Amino acid sequence: MLNFRLPALISFCLIGMYLNNAWAQPGADEILIQLDKNYYYPQQTGLSKLRARVSWEQLDVASDSGIFLRNPDFIFSWMDNGGVETRDFKIVGDSDKYSEERKLELESQIKNYGELIIPLTLMQKFSRYSRSCYSSKCSELTKLGKKKERLILSADSDDESVTSYFLVIDKKDMKIEKIRLKQQSAPYKVNCTFRYEKLDGKWAIAESKSRFTMGELDSQEKSTGELAYQEKSTYRYKKFEEIWLVHRIDQVLKQGNKIVQFHRFKITDVHKTF
Repeated sequence: MLNFRLPALISFCLIGMYLNNAWAQPGADEILIQLDKNYYYPQQTGLSKLRARVSWEQLDVASDSGIFLRNPDFIFSWMDNGGVETRDFKIVGDSDKYSEERKLELESQIKNYGELIIPLTLMQKFSRYSRSCYSSKCSELTKLGKKKERLILSADSDDESVTSYFLVIDKKDMKIEKIRLKQQSAPYKVNCTFRYEKLDGKWAIAESKSRFTMGELDSQEKSTGELAYQEKSTYRYKKFEEIWLVHRIDQVLKQGNKIVQFHRFKITDVHKTF
């Protein structure tokens, strides 16, 4: 059974937060910094702590009944401790009623969604990647006639699951249009596109779409060829007093017209500290 989860890709298909020791072409960093200025980050409103309840349902695709099955609720906690951010999920209620194997499975699936609630900045996400422009020299941000810029980001360590990113940037609106990434494990290549909306004058992802292929094995573990998959995630936002947060995420993975996975998340009971 395919067990592929795209949040690790969708939070801009990016994961990672470390101090920046990577080489960077100055113009490439200038572009990422400008993108960060144009994107909405809840933590940049002065937020220091956040706690919220996350409910999680997934479609029972095996029965073809159209029924959503309820997973346990989680408490999501985020904290900024002197510039070091932590994100954590804990099962609500008595976690002992779940086996250790089941708890590990649930926690491994939900942990990356923390970056969709409180996103990392692009400079944080790309901190362990060498950054350069696709052309030999980055064009000036205000240069007329060049509407797109392309950045290449290459992992500095073999420990990174994603080895490289290729970004296509709309310079007029200063937002990322497309990402193409390569990974060490399947799916080896993923193509992502994005649709945005404005929150307090800044960009936030309203929808992301990804395409990739994966090999399938028969009962004798023999390859039956590559199959094409499409993933679509939609994000709905709600203003909780001073800040906007994503409060619902719908994520559908299809192979052709067949739904392989459908996850639905809702964020409620938000408590925050500034």
